[in-house]
Amino acid sequence: MRIKSIRIGEYGPLRDFSMDPGHFDVVFGLNEAGKTALVEVLGHVLFKRSAAGLRYGKPEGAEVELQENDHTYTLPAKRLGIELPVGDVANLLYVQASESIVFSDRGTRFWDGIKTMLSKADTGIPFTKLDEQIFKAVELQPAKEEWTRAKQAEIDGKRQRKEALGDYLDKIGEIGKKEAELSALAIRHDFLKKEIEKIVHHRAFLNYQELVRLYHSYVETRTILQEYERYKHEYLSEWQKLNIERAACTGEGQKVKEIETEVLELERKRSKLSEIDQYINDEGLKARSDPTQVPRMPSIVFPAVIALLTTIAAAAALFSRVLFIPSLLLLAGSLSFFGFVLYRRRLVKKIVMKRQGWLEKARKVFPEVGDIEQLSERIESNQTELIRTTASIEEKKRIVDRISTARAANVIDGEIEELRAKTGLAELSDLEIKLSEKRRLENELTDLATRLSGLLLEKDSKKWERMINERKVTRPEREGDLAAEKELISERDSIQHRIDELTRSIKLFREVEQARSGVSDDRAAFIEYDRLDRELHDYDLEKQAALKVREILRSMSSELDQFIGGVLQGEDSLSEFIRAVTGRYEKVSVESENFIVEDRSGRKYALDNLSSGTKDQLLLCFRMAALRKVYPNGTFMLLDDAFIFADWQRRERLAKLVQNFVEKGNQVIYLTSDDHTRDLFESCGARVVTLT
Repeated sequence: MRIKSIRIGEYGPLRDFSMDPGHFDVVFGLNEAGKTALVEVLGHVLFKRSAAGLRYGKPEGAEVELQENDHTYTLPAKRLGIELPVGDVANLLYVQASESIVFSDRGTRFWDGIKTMLSKADTGIPFTKLDEQIFKAVELQPAKEEWTRAKQAEIDGKRQRKEALGDYLDKIGEIGKKEAELSALAIRHDFLKKEIEKIVHHRAFLNYQELVRLYHSYVETRTILQEYERYKHEYLSEWQKLNIERAACTGEGQKVKEIETEVLELERKRSKLSEIDQYINDEGLKARSDPTQVPRMPSIVFPAVIALLTTIAAAAALFSRVLFIPSLLLLAGSLSFFGFVLYRRRLVKKIVMKRQGWLEKARKVFPEVGDIEQLSERIESNQTELIRTTASIEEKKRIVDRISTARAANVIDGEIEELRAKTGLAELSDLEIKLSEKRRLENELTDLATRLSGLLLEKDSKKWERMINERKVTRPEREGDLAAEKELISERDSIQHRIDELTRSIKLFREVEQARSGVSDDRAAFIEYDRLDRELHDYDLEKQAALKVREILRSMSSELDQFIGGVLQGEDSLSEFIRAVTGRYEKVSVESENFIVEDRSGRKYALDNLSSGTKDQLLLCFRMAALRKVYPNGTFMLLDDAFIFADWQRRERLAKLVQNFVEKGNQVIYLTSDDHTRDLFESCGARVVTLT
């Protein structure tokens, strides 16, 4: 890593400054030439030093290019692909003669300061104190590696709260299912509600259309019917009567003769029927024609058998005193029964003979009669025919009387003409057609009025038009499925019933469980549970991290010990460099966390016991030795009159050391206002850049 170019527009004495550093450059300038301004710009841009203490304020328009391997990086930049040290670690790369220490906290022990610098811990806190502060920050007891009492109580409280919330969240799993079902049902209910509203709207539109159609038909039919008011049913009846009278006038003479002839025939028929009826009454045939009065002839076989058997039994009992008397009694009874049957048969024969005589008398008027049943039917038929004939005679006599009193034909014709004038029709058939159409229109109008009054619930036809206009409905965008309305309503009601059940169940659960768990709502419970889970997890992570940091710090302390050991001894080490510079001290070691310098005689000196010049030289040698370890591929170093407190002999040795550092692949920019130092570095191969 090396500085490729430096560009400064305007900063302090510098104006359009431009420099492309090589591997080894000396920037020479007298006082107020801009050397300090250049140092401030480089410190601010490269190491992000604060602009608060800069002499000329924050540099603007300054740009530094760094090159590492084949990549070039321009600073300042928000994002940079190369890592530059900041804070105290930057003191590895930048040395001021008046401030050659490598850490800013003078209260920190030097050994911990070196470890902090090499581990890039910008706070400057020693590893031991850093370990304690980390444990204190997370409220762990360093000795026991357990939580403090207050922290443990807080964690236990949060864990108990988490368990209570966990129980609540487990219980609301079923409620969650119910709420999911409730949400789905609510969506379906809204959909059904909208579909039913569409159907209702569609039906209302159809009803409105039907009302409009019916009312228009009603008005149209009523208007047409007004044209038929002249056609009246009484005109039809009157016209028909007049036509009958007119027809009667034409052939009344011939018709009267025909009717009178028919009356004579009917009177002769009635006379004959009356004679037969009189004969029936005189002979009493009607009363004797009842077939139910004829008795049934009893059988003689059964009584004769019984009499024979009892006679045989009595004859057999003559030889027995015990059976003789009962057998005589049985014989007497059977003979009595046999005598009664003979009497009954004689009586029936007498009745039959009488009825036969009646049939002989009846055959004088009804020769075809064969038995009593036929006689009864013929008597009834004769009386019916007599009544019918008498009625016909009277009706025909009335017709003759009416025809005899009929009006004249010219009078009838005059009345027919009056009816033609009233109706505007020439024939009776035309009036019949008109009245038939009028009747149809009246029926149609009545039907329309009934339907309209039923739909509007109003009998006053004068209000119908206004009521229909009030029910006007716009045409729906989409027609509803009227056939599915009942099914949709049934489904909606069923869903509403389920929604009510779920709502009651969820509400009851919420009121009980939320009050018991101290939760306002599920979302708050989930959030609090997640927060507690993360906090408890973070506590575990904090504890694990603190323990891991302790392990890492202990490991790092050991590794830094080894690293610094490599810096202190061996090739390109601090001991080699300090020996070449001082010619007095042979090696450098660390004892009780402090640098110890040993001379050729074996005497040891603590760092604080060295002169300020030797201390600066030791720290400069430490920087170069450390940079050889930290940046094995080479890096840059800025030296601002770093040799100012060295005597001339050691200054030459330091220049040779820097030259060797450059030859090992590093870059050095030395800033000075001393011309002897400038010449010294120039003799070592440095390029001189003079500020004017």
